[in-house]
Amino acid sequence: MKQQDANPAEPPTEAALRSSALNMLARREFARAELARRLYRKFGDDAPVEPVLAWLEEMNFLNEARYAGMLVRSHIERGHGLLRIRQTLQQNGIAPALAEQALAEADCDWFALAAETRQRRFGQGAPADIKDKARQLRFLQYRGFTGEQCFAALDEAHDPD
Repeated sequence: MKQQDANPAEPPTEAALRSSALNMLARREFARAELARRLYRKFGDDAPVEPVLAWLEEMNFLNEARYAGMLVRSHIERGHGLLRIRQTLQQNGIAPALAEQALAEADCDWFALAAETRQRRFGQGAPADIKDKARQLRFLQYRGFTGEQCFAALDEAHDPD
């Protein structure tokens, strides 16, 4: 593992870890697991990362609820569906209960978001043929919308009123 200090025999100090963690958090929010992974990668496996993470949480510099909310809003703005956002939260180490709370607080109409995402990508008109409809369906599924939301978005394209 890479060591920050000039002498690799000395473990990094807690102050060095705090400084590095604060620099990372100044750029963007992190999940606890993600920040821990980055600190271990930078300072080595013997670095005192856990006390630093506890201090960051105590000072509210590291807040998983805030991170989860930010991640959900960011993905909604990009036109991602519920399934993809839930998977991303899980991959970033967010607890399932916290992930569900962040998704509930987003208060998003997933059907309207699916329709808007389809329209942004493919335009106002309905799919020209079955091949085009299948392509649009695959696109919406890849974006993380449920089958029901995908079909509703495609049906709305046929009848926008």
